[in-house]
Amino acid sequence: MNLLPLLSMLAVPAVIVFLVMRRNREGASNAPLLSEIGAQVCFATTLYRASRFAGTRGEWIPLRGPKRLIVGTDAFMVSAPQALREFVFRGRESSIAFSQMPSRLVARDWIVITGQADGREVQLAITKKEGLPDIWQALAGTGAALA
Repeated sequence: MNLLPLLSMLAVPAVIVFLVMRRNREGASNAPLLSEIGAQVCFATTLYRASRFAGTRGEWIPLRGPKRLIVGTDAFMVSAPQALREFVFRGRESSIAFSQMPSRLVARDWIVITGQADGREVQLAITKKEGLPDIWQALAGTGAALA
């Protein structure tokens, strides 16, 4: 008897359930901060690219789909709905730094965000085709430390 087809049929629903549960868990723990950001939006923009640093592999992994940055008075969020991810940071518990990372064709300026998101240390790199100074000012306005 071949178990591979049966395992394949069970794996797909299991992955879907895992992703939905992770999204709900993140949403529940971030709910107070998300409502605070939503009530006091100071700046919002679409991001050109965003990547997350995976410490176990030691590499930057791009977030798929459209990405958005929403900044409130004391906190901010980077969301990637297609990747089922939201990273919510308190400004005073985060730091920001300018960096230049190579892309496939050209070196590009990025802002690297380091902070606690969902109870873990997270590093995100975000960029936009134009206008990093306005993003920098908005993030610094939340109290993020300048690294």
